[in-house]
Amino acid sequence: MKAQLPTLLLRLCAVLALVYLIAPLAVVIPVSLTDQRMLSLPVDGISLQHYETVFNSREWLGSALQSLLIGVASTFLALFLGVFSAIGCWMLGHGSAKQGKVGLFRVVNLLPLVIPSIIYALGVYRVFVEIGLYDTLIGVIMVHTVGSVPFVFVAISTNLEYVDIALVRAARSLGAGLLRTAVSVILPNIKTGLISAAIFAFLHSWDEVVVTLFVSSRAVHTLPRKMWEGLSENLDPAIACVAVALIVVTVIMLSIEQRASAKRG
Repeated sequence: MKAQLPTLLLRLCAVLALVYLIAPLAVVIPVSLTDQRMLSLPVDGISLQHYETVFNSREWLGSALQSLLIGVASTFLALFLGVFSAIGCWMLGHGSAKQGKVGLFRVVNLLPLVIPSIIYALGVYRVFVEIGLYDTLIGVIMVHTVGSVPFVFVAISTNLEYVDIALVRAARSLGAGLLRTAVSVILPNIKTGLISAAIFAFLHSWDEVVVTLFVSSRAVHTLPRKMWEGLSENLDPAIACVAVALIVVTVIMLSIEQRASAKRG
C-alpha cells in the first residue's frame, strides 16, 4: 500500500493539472452557444446565431484568410531556415574541430524563445518603421518566421539524433555535395520530424498576437489580433465562436503530430 501511494499522488496531480488546463477551454464552448448579445452562458437555450455571424462576416473571414496565408508562408520559411540550421549544427557536432561553434549556432537559433516577446516586439517595431515594413504582410510574415524557427530547430535536432552519421559520410565519399546529401539522404530520414516541425511552426504563427500588435495596424488584421481588439472594445460572443474554431484546428493538428511521433517511435 505504501508503495502505491506515490503513484496515486502522481495520478491525482496529473488529473488536477489536466482539469486546470482544460476547464477554461470547456467554458468557451457553451459561451459560444449563448443566446445573449454579450459573453455569457446560455440563458433561455443554446443558439448558433453567433456562429452564423462569424461565417457571414467579411471581417472575420478576411482575418482568418490573412492568418492562414501568414501561417503557411512563415511555416515554409521557418522550415527552410530551421531545417538546414539543425542539419548544419548536427553535422558540425560530429566534427571535433568545430565543437565550439555548434553551441553558438544553437543559441542563435533558440534566441527567439529566450528573449521576451515584448522586448523583441519593441525592437522590431522601431526597425520596421525605419525601413517601411510596418503594417505590411511581408513584415508580419518575417516576424512570425523568426518566432517559428526555434520550434523547427528543436524538432529537427531531436529527429536527427536517430539518423546514422555514417550515411552522410558514405554519401560524401561517393561524391555527393552538401546540398545533395541533405536532400537525398538526411531529409528522407526525418520525414516525421518535418511534419512535427511544420505543425508547431504553423500553430505558433496561428496563435501569435503580441508581436503582431506592434508591427501591424490597419492593413494586417490576423485572427488573434482581431480577437484581442474585440475583447478590448466590446464583449461580442462571436469571439468565443472563433476561439472554439481555433481550438478545433489546434487539436486536429496536434493529433496529426502525435500520429507522426508514434510512427517515428
